[in-house]
Amino acid sequence: MEVIKVRTYQKILQQATKLLEASQLNTHIAERLLVDRFDWTKTEFINHLSEEVPDTVYLQYLDDLNEFIQGKPLQYIVGREWFYGLPLTVTPDTLIPRPETEELVHEALKHLKEIKGEESLRILDIGTGSGAIAITMKHERPFDDVTATDISEPALKVAQENANMHQLDIRFLQGDLLEPVTLETFDCIISNPPYISYSETDVMDESVLEYEPHTALFADNEGISLYERLAYTLPFHLKTDGCLFMEIGYQQGEKLKELYQKAFPDKEVTIQQDINGLDRMLIVK
Repeated sequence: MEVIKVRTYQKILQQATKLLEASQLNTHIAERLLVDRFDWTKTEFINHLSEEVPDTVYLQYLDDLNEFIQGKPLQYIVGREWFYGLPLTVTPDTLIPRPETEELVHEALKHLKEIKGEESLRILDIGTGSGAIAITMKHERPFDDVTATDISEPALKVAQENANMHQLDIRFLQGDLLEPVTLETFDCIISNPPYISYSETDVMDESVLEYEPHTALFADNEGISLYERLAYTLPFHLKTDGCLFMEIGYQQGEKLKELYQKAFPDKEVTIQQDINGLDRMLIVK
């Protein structure tokens, strides 16, 4: 990419905007690459606009901009994403947290507040990745005992880093699904397991396929293989009056509702839609 021979933040932003427009990309990214990379507030960003750009910052900005134009997700470039109002470190070892998962967490928090109030509960997050679910639950309900599992050791390191960033005491355990908590029971279990079918790759965003960890995205048997495994083991880990919240694929609702109603015959199993009107949450309570 041609080197931009300008020096103020205002001017490099203008040039970056033109480059993004030429590539038919979101021009707001020009600002976000600076704000997120350097952890600026909106006020700090405005105050910097008329200042001269140091060479190191200028070159970093060019590299970041070029990576984005080539398709790398913004979150992996700056190493950060916001989830439920909290900044989280993300790396290629973790999925980028998404709004649909925020909706799942919101529903879980709402239910626990209505049913349990501020009673101290045992919470489990299966397949924590960056730690988004576990960290949000602990941040919103600091009196709860929160445990999170993941099969990926690199992902758990990121999750622990995020918990440390927000000074939250969460127990992270490495292992496959429920293996690390074999003899334990919980009041609330939340999970966003891999649920994309391998047959859906032709309709997925290329940047997701190229950059995000496939083990956290895809599952066998039309995307429901992990739900099938969990349906057999979750009843042994959920307390009698406990609740379960799972994110699901938009085409899996009917099949998973039937599967989990058999697994939990004495509980109410419902499928809830996301903000886009698509089946997205399986709730057992």
